[in-house]
Amino acid sequence: MAIFSETERHADEIRRMADRIAILIVSTDYPLVDIAIERSKLRDEAEQFFPDRIEVYDRIYESRFDRLIEQWRSEDDSAW
Repeated sequence: MAIFSETERHADEIRRMADRIAILIVSTDYPLVDIAIERSKLRDEAEQFFPDRIEVYDRIYESRFDRLIEQWRSEDDSAW
C-alpha cells in the first residue's frame, strides 16, 4: 500500500481537476463562462496549496486551457 504525502495528494487533486476542465472544454458544450468559473476555482485551490508555485501553474494549466479553447471551441463560443 502506497502512502502519499499531503503535497502529493494536493498535486494529484489539482491534476484531476485540470483534467476535468480539459474534458469540459473538448468534449462538452459546457458554456465557457462556466468553464471560466471552474478555472478560477482550480487556480484558487492551486494558490492555496502551492502559493510559491502559482506561476508554474499558470504556465502549465492556464496556457493548456487557453490552447484547448482556441483549438476546440468555435469563434462564437469563445466570445463570452
